[in-house]
Amino acid sequence: MNLHVEIKRILWITLGTLVFSVGVSYFIVPADLIPGGLTGFARLAQYGTTQLGLPLNLGIWVVLLNIPIMVLGLKGISKRFVYYSTYSIILQGVAIGFFEANPVVIGEEILAMSVLGGGLVGLGAAMTLKSGASTGGIDIVAQYLSLKLQMSIGYIGIIVNAIILGISLLVFDAQFAFYTLVSFIVTNMLIDKLHTAYKRVRLDILSTHGDEIKDAIIARSIRGMTMMNARGAYTGERRKILWMVLQVHEVYDIEKVITDIDPDAFITMTPVHHLNGFFHRILIS
Repeated sequence: MNLHVEIKRILWITLGTLVFSVGVSYFIVPADLIPGGLTGFARLAQYGTTQLGLPLNLGIWVVLLNIPIMVLGLKGISKRFVYYSTYSIILQGVAIGFFEANPVVIGEEILAMSVLGGGLVGLGAAMTLKSGASTGGIDIVAQYLSLKLQMSIGYIGIIVNAIILGISLLVFDAQFAFYTLVSFIVTNMLIDKLHTAYKRVRLDILSTHGDEIKDAIIARSIRGMTMMNARGAYTGERRKILWMVLQVHEVYDIEKVITDIDPDAFITMTPVHHLNGFFHRILIS
């Protein structure tokens, strides 16, 4: 395990979780909106128990609702992903709890609050996902159900957020449900732009250390690749082109393998919209 890589990953997870928590605590919740995912269910649970005279900090609800999902994840999902996600969730619980106990008035314009809040939530979630973790257990549930039921992860996410939106229509004024939908759209657009979770991409690697990179990738992952000989048009230098398809959540580790061997490697990444033939889909790692 590369200590420098792990420290960098934890720092990015920490930063992403804090950005996510600020979006929830200082924009979404003060505007009486509902976040997406499990944090949304935590907000609804907090609202329900508060109406019964049992107020509980939102940060505590976030951690409590994630406990059974983390257990589920340990049984069906990569343990490494669950461990990083558990750190993010505990930090999220502490941060949201602290922010809720120390409120700051940002503004009162509900549209601005929903757009800015959705943007911060999406940015924080994308940063965390890109680092190999999750800010909430819905990602783990979606991954688990996708493997068990052969359903699309995106479809499962739509169902979950539709349930949250439906409940918010029953609990809050229709106007607030509409602005909740706006924040969902902004959040999902940012996540899609910054981190297209669980989708396939093509990686093209141009390097003078092609054989070493090929051996290292094969030793550390299950992915194969195609190798081609190439020569620089300007320098005439002989190089190797490595062409491979993988899932987005694998890119972080594969890039580190490449740059550890050749810091000057030229790497491009292209979304794969259609794939015909065998492609081994692996668990989040």
